[in-house]
Amino acid sequence: MKQSSGKLVLLFVALLGVSQATPLSEDNEFSFGWPGSLSDNTDYYVSSKEVSWYEANYYCYSQGWELVAPENFNLLTLFKGFRELYDVKNTVYWSAGNRLSGSNWVWGIGGEKFSTSNWDTNEPNGDDSDKCLLIGKTVASLWSDEDCAAKYKFICQKKVAKVAETTKKCKHSIF
Repeated sequence: MKQSSGKLVLLFVALLGVSQATPLSEDNEFSFGWPGSLSDNTDYYVSSKEVSWYEANYYCYSQGWELVAPENFNLLTLFKGFRELYDVKNTVYWSAGNRLSGSNWVWGIGGEKFSTSNWDTNEPNGDDSDKCLLIGKTVASLWSDEDCAAKYKFICQKKVAKVAETTKKCKHSIF
């Protein structure tokens, strides 16, 4: 009898965990793995909630992630593919791009200057209040500058260890 009651408790805990996870799918939020490149794996979290750039940055950071930074040609190409694959072409998203500390555009807080550019026509538009970067709604994912207090959806990213690197650390293997 003790063994079957232990199984019931385990089943209850598992069901409780699943029930707690459902609000993400109800809000149309999702996360997925997407290879950043052959030498780098990145996971992404896509929010359906519209928040300011500051709130988006805080949320990502508090979860151990960072706002998405399509900082080179390969990542731009992969991001365009993601938009096609997951059919999120008609939505704009906050990215890590900003010029909060001056006139230079950087990735993240105090991050590196842009090494590539994907600005839309007439962007950045020169408005001094537009200090944060939006990724546009077309498949081309062109960039525009926007007031950081405006509310938009956002994407977080997190680099994850590759399976090969993880298995190297194991001293014993069943394979």
